[in-house]
Amino acid sequence: MATQLKVHPSFFKEFATKTWVSPTEIVKELVENAFDEDATKVLITVLKDGSVTIEDDAGMDSSGMEKFLLLGSPHKKVESVSPKLKRLRTGRYGTGRLSFLTSFESMKIRTKRGSFHKAFMIDGAVLDSLFTGNASLDELSAPALKRDGTELVMSGSKTETDAFKLSKEIRKLAILRQPMFEVSIKNADSFHEWKFDGAQRITAPDIQGHRVPVSLEGGKITGEIVIARRPLSDEERGIAVMVGNHIVTRSNFGFDTKLSRVTGNVRCDTLTSRFADKSALIEDDEYVKFNQAMKTFVIDTVIPSLTEYEDVLITREESKIYREIDKVLGQAMVETLETQEEVQGYEMVDVKEVVRATKDDDRPAKRSGSQVQEYEESRPMAPESSGMSKRHEEPQSYRSVPVEEASGVEGEVVDVVDEKQVDGTVIRTKKVRKPILKKTFALKRVGFKVIPYEDESDSRYSFTSDNVVFVNKANSTYKAEASRGDEFLLRHIISRVAESVASAKHPEGKDALELQNRLVSEAIRIHDYSVMKSS
Repeated sequence: MATQLKVHPSFFKEFATKTWVSPTEIVKELVENAFDEDATKVLITVLKDGSVTIEDDAGMDSSGMEKFLLLGSPHKKVESVSPKLKRLRTGRYGTGRLSFLTSFESMKIRTKRGSFHKAFMIDGAVLDSLFTGNASLDELSAPALKRDGTELVMSGSKTETDAFKLSKEIRKLAILRQPMFEVSIKNADSFHEWKFDGAQRITAPDIQGHRVPVSLEGGKITGEIVIARRPLSDEERGIAVMVGNHIVTRSNFGFDTKLSRVTGNVRCDTLTSRFADKSALIEDDEYVKFNQAMKTFVIDTVIPSLTEYEDVLITREESKIYREIDKVLGQAMVETLETQEEVQGYEMVDVKEVVRATKDDDRPAKRSGSQVQEYEESRPMAPESSGMSKRHEEPQSYRSVPVEEASGVEGEVVDVVDEKQVDGTVIRTKKVRKPILKKTFALKRVGFKVIPYEDESDSRYSFTSDNVVFVNKANSTYKAEASRGDEFLLRHIISRVAESVASAKHPEGKDALELQNRLVSEAIRIHDYSVMKSS
C-alpha cells in the first residue's frame, strides 16, 4: 500500500481564521481585490449591528466567478495585469476571500456583470468539506444588483469595527494613489445598495517635502522617497516596500535614527511576499540584492539630501503675516529673557592699592593754608603706574586702612601684604580668590515658532512638535479666516499658538478656557432664545 499524505479538515479553517488579524486588515484585502478586478469606485458601509459591506462597480462574469471560487488559484500571478485598465494586480493566489472568517461568521456575495448574476453564502461550516477538494455552496434567491458590480456583506461580527480607525488604515493603501480609483466610507443604521449619501472619500496623505526619485538595478527597483518637511506619524514613517501595488512592509534599511523624517515607497516585483497575508518578505537571494541596493542608495543619495526641504508655497500676504508672527513671538522671547550667573571656577588675583599716610590722634595735623586737613585715601594703582605717587613732606605715622574700604576686585580676600615706600606711601597687595562667572540666559516662558503646511487629507488645523506649531493651510477654518483678511488670520494663528502653549504647559488652564467658552456659548443661546420668545 502506498504511503499517503493527507490534509486534515481543520487545516483550511485554521488557515482562514488565523491569518488576518483584524477587521481593518480584512477590509483592506477586499478593497485591493476590487482594485485587481478593475473597479473604479468602492463603497464601505459600517452598519449599526456590526456588519460591514463592501461594494464596487466591477462585478464578475461566469469566468471571473469560476476563478473566484478556486481557492489558491495562481491566476493573479499569471495574469498579473488586469484586463480592462491594465493595472498591476496586488494579489497573487486568491486567498483573501477567506479572510473574513477571522472577524465575521459569514459573508453573502452578490455579483453582476452584463447578463450574468449570482448570489451565494460562505461561512465557516463549508470549510470542513474542503479537505475533499471542493465544497458545495448554496445559491441564494436574491434579486440581481441594479448595476454591474459586486456586493459583499460580512455578518456576525466577532469584534467591533470602528469606521474612523478603518478609514485611517485604508489611507495607507498604495492603490489610493492610482488614477480612476476611489474609496468611500460611511456609517449607517441599515444597508441600502450603492447609496453614497453621507459617505466620505478616503484619500492618500499628501506629504510635502523634498522628493527623491528612485530607479535602481536597471529599473527593477522604482519609486519615490520623500524627506518630509513636518514631523511624521508612526504610520507615515519609513519607506514602504511594494510588490506590485501592495505595500508589504515599511523599512528604513537599518538607518532608523537618521531617517525619522523619511517616507515614500519603492516597488520591486522580483521580491516574494508571504503566501497568505502578504505582510512580510521572503528573505531569498532577490531580497538580499534588493536590501543591499537600497542601503547603498540611502547612504549615497538620501542621507546627503536630508537638509533639503521643499518649502510650502505661500502668498505674499501670508508671508507678511508669518513674518509678523515671528516678530511678535521673537519679541515675547526677548522680553522674557532673564540673566543668570553660573560659577565655573576660581582664580587668584593680586590687587595692588596705594595707601596714603594719615595723622595720629595725638599728633598735630598737617596744615594746608589756614585749614587743618586730616586725610585718608585709598585708590587702585593704574596698570601702567610704577606704584610711586607724589612725595609728601615730613611723613607721618601710619595705620592700615581697612581692606573692606578699599576699592578693587570683588571676591574673597585671603591675604594682605603692605610695603612702605621711601616717600611715605604704602603699596598694599591683596590676594583675592575671584570667582569665574559665566553669564547664561533663561526663558521665563517658552517661545514657539509657526510653520505652515498644506495637507487636505489631514483633518487637524494645527499640531505641535517640540516648540514648533505646524498650521494646516488646507483646513477649512484656516481658509475661512484667511478669506476675512490678514487681521483675522493673524488672530486665528496666534490663538492656535496659545492653545498649543496651553496644552503643553498648562493643560488645566486649556480645559478651563474650553469650559468657559461653552458656558458663554450656552448663555448667548439662552439669551437669544429668550429674546425671540418674548418678541
